Amino acid sequence: MLVVIPDMLSAAEIKQIREQLTDEDFLDGALTAAGRARAVKKNLQTDRKSDRMTEIQKTIVAALDRNSIFKTVAAPLKIIPPRFNLYKQGMFYGDHVDNAIMGDIDDPIRVDCSFTLFMNDPSEYDGGELVIKSGYGASTFKLPAGHLIVYPTYSFHEVRPVTRGERLACISWLQSMVRDVSRREILLDLAIASQMIETGGANAVRPALDTLDKVRKNLLRQWSET
Repeated sequence: MLVVIPDMLSAAEIKQIREQLTDEDFLDGALTAAGRARAVKKNLQTDRKSDRMTEIQKTIVAALDRNSIFKTVAAPLKIIPPRFNLYKQGMFYGDHVDNAIMGDIDDPIRVDCSFTLFMNDPSEYDGGELVIKSGYGASTFKLPAGHLIVYPTYSFHEVRPVTRGERLACISWLQSMVRDVSRREILLDLAIASQMIETGGANAVRPALDTLDKVRKNLLRQWSET
């Protein structure tokens, strides 16, 4: 389930965070790559445990916490402290799947969802598209600053080479309170139908009924023994 959430951060928050980040905050991204990923990862990233990053992370986590769409889509139980990655000209991250278990040794987290929060405008760089692959094919994203995409951690994904400028993004991973992605989708559909009924007026009746019919069929699909 891929969900784009617009305006996760305000323009003022983006400006503040970009001013807080310095060149010294960024290290070779391959330092945290393991196995095959090390061979296809060429970027820079922040140390998520530095003092300056702790303050920036508070801004990001507060934005996630106040966003009802994010909480409905992901149902987060635990979130890995966010980090930033930077792609300069020629940098990329080839096809890979994120690790299933992350976090510290004494506090491991099963990772269900990944997210990318774009931190600069697409006009500032060429290339650098996020490509997420599923059974339905490849989906390409190059979103405005402040927009976030949530996607399943088990999906193959890549960042294409940057050919001009620099691409800055905030990334992290989370363990959901609802482990099964199909059940998270049902909960999201119920929330969408509820919002349609509450705020949409007469024109929302048909879409809300269609969404509830989808929920009924998907619940029957999960519970049926025939």
